[in-house]
Amino acid sequence: MTNRIAIVIGSLQVGGAERQIAQTVPRLDPTRWQIDLVTLSRPGPLAADLERAGFRVWSPPLANRISRSGPLIRLLRALITVPWLWFWFLRKRPSIAHFILPEAYLIGGICAVLSGQSRMLMSRRSLAHYQDRHPFLARIERWLHKRMSLVIANSEAIRRDLLNEGIPEHRTQVILNGVDTDAIRPDENRGNELRQSLDIPSESLVLMIVANLIPYKGHADLIEALGSIRETLPDGWQLLCVGRDDGIGNALQAQSTQAGLSAHIQFLGSRSDIPTLLNVADISLLCSHEEGLPNAVIEAMAAGVPTIATEVGGTGEIIDHKVTGMLVPPRNPGVLAQSILELVQDTARRETMGKAARAEIESTYGLDICARAYDDLYQHVMTPKHVGHQ
Repeated sequence: MTNRIAIVIGSLQVGGAERQIAQTVPRLDPTRWQIDLVTLSRPGPLAADLERAGFRVWSPPLANRISRSGPLIRLLRALITVPWLWFWFLRKRPSIAHFILPEAYLIGGICAVLSGQSRMLMSRRSLAHYQDRHPFLARIERWLHKRMSLVIANSEAIRRDLLNEGIPEHRTQVILNGVDTDAIRPDENRGNELRQSLDIPSESLVLMIVANLIPYKGHADLIEALGSIRETLPDGWQLLCVGRDDGIGNALQAQSTQAGLSAHIQFLGSRSDIPTLLNVADISLLCSHEEGLPNAVIEAMAAGVPTIATEVGGTGEIIDHKVTGMLVPPRNPGVLAQSILELVQDTARRETMGKAARAEIESTYGLDICARAYDDLYQHVMTPKHVGHQ
């Protein structure tokens, strides 16, 4: 007999948490679980992949028609979503409700509690800096914490946040992100083909940052760093910025022009071919001011690409400094620039570092390892002692 699990998430647009769900769900044990995906807004492109794999994706009525953003739109969406989701829980009565990211936790958690849901999980995938800006919502989260069967972090840094919020240690668990190491792997031929399509010569140095264009991702720091060393970088170098524009794209392009870098930077937008695209890169970068356990770093390492990343959240748990990558302080373009130059000027070191990175990901961050951890967790929560934590 299978048990129904409802995974509630804001959307299935292309993002780190969303791709992790889309890749993990098909690997869960189908003899034990029937998985329903529930989104709070427009499902997004990853929903189609899951539906083709045979999973049901549920979304509020009119969700596909609400594409604009803003406070009034968010209020309208909430007014539609809350009663719909509450009634969905009443009708479907899943064995486990699993909330991914803060919005889904706040809206989905309240609806589930009001419908009498007994087994509930929450996954926190970032540090709790957002609570400083929204203290009222932080209080609601703490109220919901008491009602969760277990709370899941994807790094020890996030787990420490959860413990500081009053969750008992025995009700927290760390499950590391997983990556498909068959799909994401070093492949020079694929990289060369894609370089041609992007009009990048085979001998050109390629830097890459995979991160949606959001202020805290630190693109502005990276552009400042590159501007300070542009005369030292080899001729024809390129920076590929891969990620959805969440409102700062024009400002970053203006900054690039002002720094004299516009000929060297391509903004590629959201891409679905990141496993292939990573084979174009000589060096991967992540310049975030805050992170949980960034998939971008794990995926770059899986592709054998040496990575420079800011030491925030759980990033230092992934990278062994100067062995599998390099760690730099956040908001420090000067140190970032020097680290980039170090790797640019040492081809042998890049190759050694990339091989060590690939080996680390294969042994610790495989997608099947992650899926088995969730299978075991769900089975654990199904035991009678996990019903209700009022």
